[in-house]
Amino acid sequence: MSSKKFSYLMVGLVILLFAAIVGMTIAGDLLLQKQADKLSGLRAQNQVTKEQEVSLAQARADIKKYTSLDEIAKTVVPQDKNQAKTVREINSIAAKSGITLQQIAFDTSSLGLTATGSTTPNTSNQNLSQVKPVQGISGVYSLAITVSSGEDNPISYYEFLKFLENLEANRRTAHVSSITVTPSENNPSNVSFSLILNAYLKP
Repeated sequence: MSSKKFSYLMVGLVILLFAAIVGMTIAGDLLLQKQADKLSGLRAQNQVTKEQEVSLAQARADIKKYTSLDEIAKTVVPQDKNQAKTVREINSIAAKSGITLQQIAFDTSSLGLTATGSTTPNTSNQNLSQVKPVQGISGVYSLAITVSSGEDNPISYYEFLKFLENLEANRRTAHVSSITVTPSENNPSNVSFSLILNAYLKP
């Protein structure tokens, strides 16, 4: 073999070797990139798993917390509006406070009425016919009750305050939303009143 052919052969071998090195480098880089992407995906999946574990733990804690609150709500808040019992309780509180009531009135019932006001039978829950949902407390409703004393039988302001205190201690009538007090013309220290109570229920 002549020296010229040998030099050509060596040049060819060098070119092939260089091409192989370049190819291996590119292949290695692609493999590393693929492994890096895979590792990044595993890290992201691991982060999502950890976040899900934290959310699950928080959800379990919330369930435990709000289950007890729900049980308390069922114990404290009546499950029916029972107007007759409510009237008896209000009258009993008034009697203990030395007050004779003239009127105890509930909101007009929507039972039996459709949205258009017709008398087509309404199949909705009868416990919800006069109530409004309480904002921020799921499943709890309020029923407005107007209570008034007669102007012919004014009471002392102290008796009125005692009546309010006893009303707000009652689990059915725990919130007074509106009060109108009218002093007696003959004796300004005595008053007649009209107030709106919110009775709460959780059907």
